[in-house]
Amino acid sequence: MPDPALAEWARAQLAAQPIEYHDTLAAAVGASPAPITLLEQAADGSVEVTLQLTADERLWGAYDADAHKLSRRGEHVHLISEMHPRGRHRMVADQCDRCASAPVRELALDIGAKSNYGELLIPFTMSSEGWGLYISNQWHDAQLDLGDRDPNVLRYTAPAGHADVYIIGPGDPATLSAEFVRLTGHQPLPPAWALGFIQSRFGYESFDHVHTTLERFEQERLPVHGIVFDVQWLEDHVNLRWDPTNFPDPAGNLGRIADRGVRTVVITEPGTTVYASNHASGAERAVFATDASGAEFDSDQWYSKRGITKYRPVPDSSGALVNVFREDAADWWYDQHRPLVEHGVDAWWLDLNEPEDVTPDVRFPQIDWPAPRRELAGMEARGIFAITQQRLFAKRDRASTSRRPFVLSRAASAGSQRYGAAPWTGDVGATWEDLRVQPRLVLNAGLCGIPLSGSDVGGFNGDPGPELFARWMQAGSMLPIFRAHGYMVDREPWSQGAEALDAIRPSLTLRAQLLPSIASWTRAALDAGQPLARPMLLGPLGTEPGSTVALEYMRDPRWQDADDQWFFGPLLTAPVFEEAATSRSIHLPPGEWVDVWTGERHEGGGTITVPVTLATLPILIQPRTLLVVDPDPLAGRGRSWPPAELLAWSWAQETAEATAEFYLDDGITRMHEQGAYCHQRVTAFGSHVEMERIAGAYPSSRIKLAKPTPGR
Repeated sequence: MPDPALAEWARAQLAAQPIEYHDTLAAAVGASPAPITLLEQAADGSVEVTLQLTADERLWGAYDADAHKLSRRGEHVHLISEMHPRGRHRMVADQCDRCASAPVRELALDIGAKSNYGELLIPFTMSSEGWGLYISNQWHDAQLDLGDRDPNVLRYTAPAGHADVYIIGPGDPATLSAEFVRLTGHQPLPPAWALGFIQSRFGYESFDHVHTTLERFEQERLPVHGIVFDVQWLEDHVNLRWDPTNFPDPAGNLGRIADRGVRTVVITEPGTTVYASNHASGAERAVFATDASGAEFDSDQWYSKRGITKYRPVPDSSGALVNVFREDAADWWYDQHRPLVEHGVDAWWLDLNEPEDVTPDVRFPQIDWPAPRRELAGMEARGIFAITQQRLFAKRDRASTSRRPFVLSRAASAGSQRYGAAPWTGDVGATWEDLRVQPRLVLNAGLCGIPLSGSDVGGFNGDPGPELFARWMQAGSMLPIFRAHGYMVDREPWSQGAEALDAIRPSLTLRAQLLPSIASWTRAALDAGQPLARPMLLGPLGTEPGSTVALEYMRDPRWQDADDQWFFGPLLTAPVFEEAATSRSIHLPPGEWVDVWTGERHEGGGTITVPVTLATLPILIQPRTLLVVDPDPLAGRGRSWPPAELLAWSWAQETAEATAEFYLDDGITRMHEQGAYCHQRVTAFGSHVEMERIAGAYPSSRIKLAKPTPGR
C-alpha cells in the first residue's frame, strides 16, 4: 500500500524511477551518506533496519513526547498512536525493557487529573554526519531505537508490514528537514487569524458564555482572534447539531461573534453512537468500521461509554467509528458537517483521532485511500487514521469553500501538514515540568515537517496558579499556534488575577502587533519547507540552508541540544521557565542583538544575564531586521484583514538600513494561489521607508516608520 505520508510530487518521482536490483545491501546503499547495515524482513513478518553510529554523532528529529532533550541520541521512540503519561506507554506496559513500567490501571487516561501526551508518528531522523532517514512502514507499534540499547546502533523494528527506506542528504539539518518536507508535502498557508491568539476551554456552556467572554476581552482591551467550542456545543454530545437549549440560532450567534472580529473553531469527534440522530443514515450506507466478523465495530469512546469525570453523564451505548478511508463514507461524514460551514464555522478541531480503541480486530472495509483495497486491518489503519481524516476535511473544504485549510488535530503523522493539520502536544498538566517540555516538542515537530503546532497554554489538567500561567502565556506567544485551553477551568488571560494579567498583557499585545510579520514569516517558512519556531541549531528564519552561517549554527555546541531558547521567525526568544526567577541567562549568537522592549544593545557570541520580573519575556532582534506591525492590534483582525496601514519598527543605527521581505494577502481565501498577494522588500533608512514589489498583484498596505512600542 502506498505511504499516505508521501506528497504527489514524491509519488510521481518514484513512479518515474527505474527499479534497480542488487545482490547485496552494500551494493544497494552504494555511496549513500547513511551507513545502513541491515534491512531485513524476518520469517514472522517483522521488519528491522539498522545503521551504524559514530562516536560523536548527534541525532535530531524522531518526534517523541517522551523526549528528554532536543538531541535524540541515546533514547528510543514507540511509534504508537495513543495518549499516555510521559515515559509510560499503556500499550507497552510491562513489555518494554526501557520504559518506566506501571500497572495498566495506573496508566489509564483520567481526564482532568493527569498529564497525558499525544504522539506524532514520524520516523524521520537527522544526523550531524549529514544524512537524514525516513522509514515508511504504517504498522502500529513500531519502535525506533536511537542508540539506547546499543549506543553505536540506530535500530528500527516493526511487527509487520514492509519498510521503504528513504535516505536524504548529504546536508545540514535545515537542508535535510526541507528535503523531508519536499518528500511529504508543504503545509498550505493558514488563515492569518489562526496565527494570532486563540481562546479555548473545556468548555463554553452556551452562546451567552461566549459572548460574555468576548465582551470581557473588549473591556480589558485584549486581542483575541479565534474562539473554540468544545463538546458542549453538540446536541447530546455526538449529534452534529447545535444544542438547541444553550446554543440556539447558530447562524445569528456566530454572526455576532464574527462582527467582533473573531473566528470560530468547533470540535468534532471521529464517530457517533447508535442513539445519535445521524447513526441510522450512516448504518444504512455502511459507513462505519466493523469487527473481524463484519458486524459494526462498537467504538469505546467517552461519548459512547463512560462520560467524563465531573462532566455530564452519557447513556451507555454502542459507538460507531467512521470509515474515513472510503470516499463515499467520507462524503457522507462531511455532509453531516456542511450545515456548520453554512452557519459560519471557520475551522475544525479533530479530537480523539488516534483513535485509541482501534484494536487488531477492527476492520475498515472497501477502502479507497491511500489505495483501493478490500479491507484495512486495525493495526495498519490506526497510525494513518488521523492523516486520512485530515485529508477528508481538507479535500472537501477545498471543494466547497474558498477558505484555507486549518485543523487543530490531536493526532498526526508524517505528511499531515499537507492537509493543514496543526497538532498540539496533548492533555498536559499545569506544572512547571510540563511547561519546560512544550518548546522542545514544538521545535522537534518543526524539524519533523510539522511547522505549525502548539500546546494547551496554561496546561489542560490542573490549576497553574498566577506565575506559571503568566510564564506559559509568554512562552506560548512565541510559538506557532498560540491557544489557551484547560479542563473545567477558566483559561482566559484574566483568569489568574490582576497581577498575572498585567504580566501577560505585554506579550499578548505584542503577538497581535506582530501578526502581519508572523503571517509573512509563516509564508516564507512554509514555502521553504522550514519551521516557523526554530531550534537554535538552524539559525533565524532566512538563514540559507547549507550556507556557511547555517553550518556554524549547527556546529556550535551551545545549540546542539538547546530547547529553552529559540528563534520565532527572526526573533531570538528566551522565556522564563523557572519558578520565582529573578534573572535569565541567554546565550547569544555572533553579531549585535537588541532587546526589543528596552532597545539595549548586546554584543553576541557570549552569554548575558538579564533581570526579570513576572512581566518579562526576553526577546532580541538583530538591528538590521525590520518588523512590520499592526498599529491597532484590537481592531478585530479575525475579520478586518489586512490592516490598511502598517508600521515599520527599526532598531538600526541612524546611518544604517533595516530591511524585511514582507508578504501580504487577504488572509482568508486561497486567492493567493492565483497571484493575489503582495511580496515586497521593505527598507527603513533614517526617517524614510521604501517599498519594492517583488511579486504578486495584491495591493500593498501603507507602511510608515514609527518608534517601536512593543506590547503597548
